[in-house]
Amino acid sequence: SFSKTFAQTRNYIWPEMAALAEGKFKAGDSILDIGCGNGRFCSFFRERGGKYFGIDNSRNLIAIARESFPDAEFAVADALALPFKDNKFDLAVSIAVLHHIPSKEFRKTFFKEAGRVLKPGGIMIATVWDLRPQTMIRTKRWKRLKSFAKTQFKIATGLEKLDFGDFFITWQNKYKRFHHAFTLRELKETAMESGFEIIKNGATAFGAKEGNLYIVAKKLHN
Repeated sequence: SFSKTFAQTRNYIWPEMAALAEGKFKAGDSILDIGCGNGRFCSFFRERGGKYFGIDNSRNLIAIARESFPDAEFAVADALALPFKDNKFDLAVSIAVLHHIPSKEFRKTFFKEAGRVLKPGGIMIATVWDLRPQTMIRTKRWKRLKSFAKTQFKIATGLEKLDFGDFFITWQNKYKRFHHAFTLRELKETAMESGFEIIKNGATAFGAKEGNLYIVAKKLHN
C-alpha cells in the first residue's frame, strides 16, 4: 500500500552496507538479495561482476525494481520458502529485512533457507536495525500498546505470542509495521543455531540517530 513512497526513501546504497559486501564476492559469483525492495543494490553487485538475483514478497516493489533495472533478474518470493535449488548461490545478502520477521522459529527458518540455497562455504551478510534505544523508550508505554500489538500480530501472522522486543512502529504517521528489536547476541545466536559460523559482527552508524547491527556468516555444511 505504500511501496512507491517507501521506494523513494531507499534510492541509494548506504555506504556502511557497501563496505560490508566489499571483498565478500568475486566476478562471476551468484548473489541473492533477500528482501531486495526496489533493487537498489543491483548496480553495486553487477558493476563488480556479480550475477545478481533479487527477491521480495512485495509485488509492487518488484515491479519498481524491474522498471528501474529491466535487464536484471527479480522475482516475487517468500524468504521462508525460497524458490531455488540447493547450493545455488555464492553470496546471500539481507539488508534491513530480518527485523520484520515475527517469531524466533520464523527467523531461524529465514537463515536455514538462506543456508540451503548457498553453496558450501557460501557467505551471508545480514543487517537489522538497532532498535534497542527504541525498545527502552517503548517499554514505558508497553502496557498501553500491548493489546493493540497483540491483535495486529495475530492478524498479520496467525501467531498468538509476541516475543520480548516486538513492536509496531508507525510509518509516515499512517501505517503500523511490525519490528523485532534484536540484540547483537540474539542475531548471532539465531544464525549459529541455523547452521552458520559467524565471521564478523558488530554495529554500524547510520545518520545521526539510527544504526544497524550486522553479521557476516559462513555456511557450515549442506
